[in-house]
Amino acid sequence: MDPKLSAASDVLERVDRRLLDPEAAADLWQTGFPLLDEELGGGLRAGTLNLLAGAQGEGKTTFALQMARQSARAGRPVLFVSFELEAETLLQKMVSAEAAERSARPTSLTVREVRAAFEATDAAGGGLPERLGRHAGGIDALTAVTHWAPQLYIHRSTSTHTTLDVIAGAMKDVLAEQGVPPLVVIDYLQKISMPDHLSEEEQVTRVAAGLKDLGIEFQCPVIAISASDRAGLEPGTRMRARNMRGSTSLAYEADVVLILSNKADVVARHHLMYGSNNGGTYKDWSVMTIEKNRSGRTGGEVEFRKQFECGRFIAEGQFVAEKLVDERVYTE
Repeated sequence: MDPKLSAASDVLERVDRRLLDPEAAADLWQTGFPLLDEELGGGLRAGTLNLLAGAQGEGKTTFALQMARQSARAGRPVLFVSFELEAETLLQKMVSAEAAERSARPTSLTVREVRAAFEATDAAGGGLPERLGRHAGGIDALTAVTHWAPQLYIHRSTSTHTTLDVIAGAMKDVLAEQGVPPLVVIDYLQKISMPDHLSEEEQVTRVAAGLKDLGIEFQCPVIAISASDRAGLEPGTRMRARNMRGSTSLAYEADVVLILSNKADVVARHHLMYGSNNGGTYKDWSVMTIEKNRSGRTGGEVEFRKQFECGRFIAEGQFVAEKLVDERVYTE
């Protein structure tokens, strides 16, 4: 019988066996953001394509890194396909984020300080333990990252050589080494190499379908960061799924579409004009809109406070209380 063909009775028996086995791996990957997991119906699901979009500088990579770190900390492997940042840069953010989570102080070990330690520009001596040990929480953060680092695989990718086949090969390598499929993060989708003779729309269509197929084949979630088109970046415009660059098939293929927006850009005008803080703190928050969700509620809007100097969002978010708008009308 075709291994891809399942009788419904077999599916029910498989689920029952999994529920009765306390050590059986769940088909859910928690994101590290409890409120987002709740809105998604428990977390990210095996075999799904999850798109994360937003304006430049809004923290898409930071958010994806946080989800990757959550998986690695839980003992589940991660493949981070990075077209944008070097492996050392990603780890610098993660060390700083670990320190911030452990700190009771308003300020913590910053990404800049971690970078200085990594690059030996901090006027100190020794290796990483000695250099980070000069900062409160530095050793604890390094110890924590060292503990789960074997679960995190970073593929330094290029738009000329990293194809879907290359990504599939890396997934197979992680599966062979770890024995379980990895959470896959693509930063970002439009950079995956495709034949030059295809239009951008055709390229993105094939990439989206290919990533969805990989998620199904390996039974793992794929998180793909997506760039915005020009219209989605216009002042006064709130980015939507239709603004993801390249093809309408992105929203069609995806099981989950998440859009990050600066709260100051999408809150209704009267909150800016008459609110008690006059809009001053809105810029410190990002709104996560769940534009599509095949396993739960669609349209949810939750917000998270930025702590970018420490390479993270504060994980304890809240539902958006203010009225948000689709378009902001600016007047002189």
